[in-house]
Amino acid sequence: MWSSARFIDEGVAFSRMPTVGEIDRVAETFDAVVVLVEEFELPYSIEEWKKRGVDVLHSPIPDFTAPTLSQLLEILRWIGGRVREGKKVLIHCLGGLGRSGTVAVAWLMYSKGLPLGEALGRVRRIRPGAVETPEQMEILKELESFLRSR
Repeated sequence: MWSSARFIDEGVAFSRMPTVGEIDRVAETFDAVVVLVEEFELPYSIEEWKKRGVDVLHSPIPDFTAPTLSQLLEILRWIGGRVREGKKVLIHCLGGLGRSGTVAVAWLMYSKGLPLGEALGRVRRIRPGAVETPEQMEILKELESFLRSR
């Protein structure tokens, strides 16, 4: 398995962006990838994943910012669909902390029904420093309110 990936449950992991030379190794473990970096941050084409049979969702979020609630829910629903198909999903941004950490925490809240504090604690035990900005914390609080109201 690719050593930079940090599993948060049996089917979902998050990480820094794989290098061009690591794509094959990542594709051996993961059947689906959520790419959170913007186009200009990518050192390779999204098509590289597809060539290896990996499902890909490119949902760009500017560095040190957070997705909107609708964007976050779209990402979570996409991950959920792949997990239900028995696929292993990798969430990645550039450094593997802010954007991917935010989505990893959101996934635990969404899929396991965990409160924000518990989900954040789990992710930070795996990857200290995950979720970097007040804006990222705010979207997680917004998600928590949304999930409670369902």
